[in-house]
Amino acid sequence: MGSLAARSSMAPPMVAASTEVETKPMNEGAPPQATVRTARPADSAAICRLVNAWADEGLTLRRTEEEIRVNSGEFVLAERPGYGPVACGALAVFSPSMAEIRSVAVEPMAKGTGAGRSVMVFLLDVARTLEVDEVVLLTKVPGFFARFGFHPIEPGELPGPFMEEAIAGRGRTIQGRTIMLRSLL
Repeated sequence: MGSLAARSSMAPPMVAASTEVETKPMNEGAPPQATVRTARPADSAAICRLVNAWADEGLTLRRTEEEIRVNSGEFVLAERPGYGPVACGALAVFSPSMAEIRSVAVEPMAKGTGAGRSVMVFLLDVARTLEVDEVVLLTKVPGFFARFGFHPIEPGELPGPFMEEAIAGRGRTIQGRTIMLRSLL
């Protein structure tokens, strides 16, 4: 892994505007696809609701609407006609060689429909388009992310600047979480 450059204060632009990904219906009569798109500042409340529902369960970090609005370029949102926002996630690029997936959350009624998968596929496609070498994440649900080629690693395998900036510098901890990595090379 290369050394990390200082992270730009501007979020990287998401490359693809939107895509439709085939998913399972939420119930009879539900459309079979979700549209995943780059989030806009106006989506902050919906993303905050999705993320904080999982934060209440202890599975992700709580976010404020303002934090999401400021970083809206990092987020994507999955929507289903007739249901609105059903899933979200973020890709934070730290250097040309490394990005982190954060805040993946799915509306409870959409669990098992493929909405989370759609978000992950979109985020990994963006990382590939940006030519990022590796994607890292911290999670309490490693089984979900293993399906996308992520594997557990030890904290010492991450570059020191990443641990300092992305973890300690943001008031986060790795305690109780699995660090996972996926190479895109």
